[in-house]
Amino acid sequence: MNTGYHHRVQRSTPILIGFTGAALLCVSAWLATPQPWGLGFAGRGNPVPVRWAHAGPAGLGAALLLVAWIMSAKCDVKAIWRRFTIWTMPLVACPPLLSKDVWAYLEQGWIVFRGYNPYEVALTSIGGPFGVFVDSYWQYTTTVYPPLALQIQGLVVALTHSHRWMALLGMRVPGVIAVVAIGLMLPRIARAVGMDEGRTLWLGLLNPLVLVHFIGGAHNDAWGIALAVTGLWIAVARPRAWVLGCVMVGLAMAIKQPLGLWLVPVALIGMKTEDIEPRQMWADNWAPALGRLAIGLGGVIIGFAVPTITSGWGIGWAAGSGSPQSAGSQSLAHTLSEVVHTVFPVSLPGAKSFVEPLILLAGMVVIARLGWSLALAEPVGFGAWGLIVFALAYPSLQPWYMLWGGVLLGAVMLGEHAIRWVIGAVAGFLVTSVSLDYAGWPIPVAQVLALGLCWLLATRIEATRI
Repeated sequence: MNTGYHHRVQRSTPILIGFTGAALLCVSAWLATPQPWGLGFAGRGNPVPVRWAHAGPAGLGAALLLVAWIMSAKCDVKAIWRRFTIWTMPLVACPPLLSKDVWAYLEQGWIVFRGYNPYEVALTSIGGPFGVFVDSYWQYTTTVYPPLALQIQGLVVALTHSHRWMALLGMRVPGVIAVVAIGLMLPRIARAVGMDEGRTLWLGLLNPLVLVHFIGGAHNDAWGIALAVTGLWIAVARPRAWVLGCVMVGLAMAIKQPLGLWLVPVALIGMKTEDIEPRQMWADNWAPALGRLAIGLGGVIIGFAVPTITSGWGIGWAAGSGSPQSAGSQSLAHTLSEVVHTVFPVSLPGAKSFVEPLILLAGMVVIARLGWSLALAEPVGFGAWGLIVFALAYPSLQPWYMLWGGVLLGAVMLGEHAIRWVIGAVAGFLVTSVSLDYAGWPIPVAQVLALGLCWLLATRIEATRI
């Protein structure tokens, strides 16, 4: 009797901790909404007490969610879905969490709904119910999002009749659907590549970054990743239909351009290769591999072309002025540019002009090296690590960018040491999310704290926990 009670308490404790963390995050999201609903948007311009009112519940909530996630590392698929459902309950009904991007989505959707070309009409330039809430970085800029993202945003605004709060909550619906779709397909992908389904779902669905940024933040990256995961699932579940999987990658790219890199795992996962060293593997398979990549690229182009053509807007996103790297960022390129600007007599834009291309080139070299060693031997591993490297090398970095490939990490052969560092990285990005967006701390301070926590967790987590 006592043993059974103790076991039930052990199972319910992380569920309660995670729900409490999510509820605190929900409180912080409400406090950070525009007045009169909350205390106003978070930012450095607010008095310190207001910033702490934003950041206090968010920091504690993120910490509790992280602890509950670590405690859930050995759960099976059913238990993970139960915890995911309970933990997301507070987050689906709260305002945007740790980001104002949703207001920009709604403004873009309103422009589309009103029949304007979103690549020619700047945000907040023609009035509307959402423009006043758009982040100052993006006001009077044109969008760089591809057409499918804008079409979905326009549909949400249309269905909610441009009502501010209904549209705000409506914008979360495609994100929740996308995350659930990712969660349904990840175990099937894991099974196909011989990985543990529970571990894959723990890293790809229950991950606090997914809950905080894809559910709470309602970022449209989730929509694109869901399409890309669907493409990979098609390739493993219906090998003869792998080209259709590449078309899905093209649709994903029509929401977020970097997701086009998913072409490689989708196109190559169906190849049968011997477990030999990369040089011999490529020597034996280079012709069929390049053939599949070429055909798959055709599928990606078709998937990307369909929403582009039907929208009638062309590729105006390529010349958009609302580029992510125009704003301050925690990216490696931005940090090094700041260092160069501080140490040498070079302006910050001047430092960025040569630091950003160098970092991006270094990232491309690393991705090419990963392609050589993993693309044939472990395509899913290449998809995961390749997109993580690209996110780190990109001139702008947001925590949810790490999920472009990070959702696949559970389907990759990771040792205990690597999993510890993944946990540490998740914690670090939670720290920067709260300290930059709500506490308004300087980027270097947030980065130092994040790196310290990452190292501490990576070296101190007990093996029995994971």
